Parts: sequence; structure tokens; C-alpha cells
Amino acid sequence: MVALDFRLTGVASGKSLAEQLRNQRIRKKTSVAALAKRTGLSPTTIAAVEQGGDSVASLLRILEALAPKAKRRAPERAYWGQGDKDDRDSRFTPDDFMQSVYAAFGEIDLDPCAHPLSPVVAKRKFILEHGDDGLTDHWFGKLAYVNPPFSEQLKWLRRAHEQWRAGNIRTVVCLVPARTDSAWFHETLRVDADVYFLQGRVRFLDTSGRSQPTPFSLMVVVLGASDEQLETFADLIPGFWMRRS
Repeated sequence: MVALDFRLTGVASGKSLAEQLRNQRIRKKTSVAALAKRTGLSPTTIAAVEQGGDSVASLLRILEALAPKAKRRAPERAYWGQGDKDDRDSRFTPDDFMQSVYAAFGEIDLDPCAHPLSPVVAKRKFILEHGDDGLTDHWFGKLAYVNPPFSEQLKWLRRAHEQWRAGNIRTVVCLVPARTDSAWFHETLRVDADVYFLQGRVRFLDTSGRSQPTPFSLMVVVLGASDEQLETFADLIPGFWMRRS
């Protein structure tokens, strides 16, 4: 599967297929004994598959029982190469884009989902490896910049909105993929946020310092900014605003 870039959709999340299958079984509240009865496999065989072993035939029988609608997922990073989720989430906003953010919105007080290699300049950075967690720690200051792990985009947008509504942060600028299909986006974020749809693709930096364009469109979600700040940003970066309703 690794050699052929073969991934499945319709199965629980996990860093490997074995982990996905185990998480799918747990999500469906199915015991190993119950799954053994459904598949005709032994509990030992099921345990082996969940640890990445045994045979493809056993794996297929478990898939049929736990995720009958699972199918191959299209390659997701035509422009970003191969790699696991951690690698794909470690992409950093380039300095030239950040210069426009500084110019339009001012100095950044907080980067709540920072990475040690990120070029973002902020007075305070929450770095997971240092014991911080922007999803639980309280935000603060006048301006927060959020370039979240794209695999958890909605979770971070919800957190940003929550901290802004609580008055912990005055303005939040989020750079995320242009995914607008969630009910929460339409019912909540659409009302409170100004959304800027970027023209063209931003060239993000990877952990080695190389730049690559995103294989998807991006948007900037802004909470609590002034009209002057929004207009300045539009003068610097091509795109258009969808103003809050």
C-alpha cells in the first residue's frame, strides 16, 4: 500500500491500516470476540491483523465486516509528494505572505499552533512539543495568527471562534483550505467572520525549507478586524472578500 500510494476512505482514522481497522472496530463498539464470530476468523488472527500482520485475505474479511463501503482514496497530494499525516501537517506560511499579514493586521501576539521551524513572527507561540496546546490553553492578546494542521481545520476554526467570542483575543487571522461545506461554516462562521478567497496558490514551506504550492484553494478567515485592515490586506494579496452577513 505504501509503495502504490494506496489509501482507503470509509475507515476510521489512523496512521496505518492496522490502526484504522482497530479504531473502526472500537468506534463500532465491536469486541474482538464478536468480530471473530462475524468473520469466521480466530481472535488471534484478528489481533494479528490489528498489529499489522497476518494475511490480505484475513484483512479483507475484517474490512467487509467493519467497513463494507471502504474504497480507495484518490492520491491527495499531487503537489506535496508523499508522506504521513504529520509530514503533511508540517507546512509553514512563507515569509512573503506573512509580510502582508503584518502590514494589514499588525504585530502578531499569539501563534496558537506554532511549529519550531515556522517563520511566523509572534510574541508568544504555543508549541505542542514544548507542552503547549492551543486547543486547550487560553488565547490572549490583540492578534492571533492561525495556520493550523489542515487535517484538523474545522477543530481549529471552532477554537479560534470560541476564543474570539470569549474576548480572549481581539482579532484572529486563519489561513486554511477553502472548505465551506460544513453546516457550522454556514450557520456560525459565515455570520461572524470575513472570508477572503485567495487567487492562485500559496507556496508553503516544508520542514526542509523547500516550497511547494498547495494542491487546493485557500481562504483567509478573519474575526474581529476593521474595514481598514481588510482593505489593506486586499490591496496586498490578490483575491476577494466575502463579508460577514
